[in-house]
Amino acid sequence: MHHLLLIPLLLVQDGAGSAPGPGAPAGSPGIVESLFGSMLFPLILCFGVFWLLILRPESKQRKKRLEMLANLKKGDKVQTNGGLLGTVVQVQDSVVTLQVDEGVRLRFAQSAIGTVLDEDGAPASDKK
Repeated sequence: MHHLLLIPLLLVQDGAGSAPGPGAPAGSPGIVESLFGSMLFPLILCFGVFWLLILRPESKQRKKRLEMLANLKKGDKVQTNGGLLGTVVQVQDSVVTLQVDEGVRLRFAQSAIGTVLDEDGAPASDKK
């Protein structure tokens, strides 16, 4: 499979034996051939694909999560990253106090909150 990926690169590096354009010295490649013939273009192409498929969606998810944590308020039903379900009683600085049962309150770092739940117990972000 990896050999199939190298074939287009080898064809691009060969330059198809084209002659240099007018005004160019006989031994120097044209601008297009030097760009495609070097490893710069494939490297830029790989970075672009990497950014589109991995970095951009991850950045959107991080932004959405930070917004969710910033909007936590008293009365929200939440699930922690560890799976504990509770209701927000207090949000102070970066500490969230959850009531998990009658008379049982636990304090968590705000970053430990995984999802905000709706009244049915489903993640609120699933509503569309």
